[in-house]
Amino acid sequence: MTVRFSCRCPNTDYLGFEASPEAIVAAAKKAEELGYDAIFANDHIIVGSDTRSAAWTNCYDPLVALSYMGAATSRIRIGVSVLIVPYRNPIATAKALATIDRMSGGRLIAGVGVGWNEGEYAALGVPFADRGARTNEYLRVWQACWGPDKVSFDGKFVQFSEMYVSPKPLQQPHPPFWSGGASDGAMRRAARYSVVWQPTPLPAADLVERMGALKRASEAIGRADPPETRMSFRVDFNKSSPADVVAELSRYRETAGLEAFQVNFHGNRDLAQLLDSMERFMAEVKPLVS
Repeated sequence: MTVRFSCRCPNTDYLGFEASPEAIVAAAKKAEELGYDAIFANDHIIVGSDTRSAAWTNCYDPLVALSYMGAATSRIRIGVSVLIVPYRNPIATAKALATIDRMSGGRLIAGVGVGWNEGEYAALGVPFADRGARTNEYLRVWQACWGPDKVSFDGKFVQFSEMYVSPKPLQQPHPPFWSGGASDGAMRRAARYSVVWQPTPLPAADLVERMGALKRASEAIGRADPPETRMSFRVDFNKSSPADVVAELSRYRETAGLEAFQVNFHGNRDLAQLLDSMERFMAEVKPLVS
């Protein structure tokens, strides 16, 4: 099987330079041109001045960014890695995601997660302690909204009965869920809802252990095949040669059997360097990873 690679657009300063509308669209077009199978935006709304939040102080709204990326491309899949599900009203989010899926011709990937930034939760008025429960329920709200009208839902946080919400996503029964996180709760969520588990970079031994937990969580609900694993993988050609990157990717392939990676190109001084790194990876790394 050919190894598949997705990547991230610069909708935040996370990749090394100031995010901009031009950079977001240019990266999406370049990713499609080069053969990446998907491109993702990040999600933060309001963050503090702590060290961990520093890379996220300038973050373009991912759903709006997806609409621009979808309009500028025609084949590549577009998604959020990951949308912090409890941050937004789930009915409004379901509407936005369905609209993006329709307008992109059915290319949306709904990457979902619970987030880590307690200060962000507080600023948004959402209880941090409820984040797992809200995420699980909100995913069911999305599914209800995407089903045939009239739609109803009776949960702990959301209730409505016999209502209409359209358009529905072009992808049916719904766009694919790709789950983030690595906790036991995240494994149960991925097993129940998702086609892909997309963890942040993990040491190979930890990744294998978590993949085992995902398999057990899947078996516990009668799911024969657990979600595919597509781990985030950081590439910085300022620090590593293409040969180094090939060796590390091959090690994960051999140890964990991964068939797909989400590549994050770090250490870019500007958009030109990001685009060059994207091109260099597909020319000098991908052909040697098998």
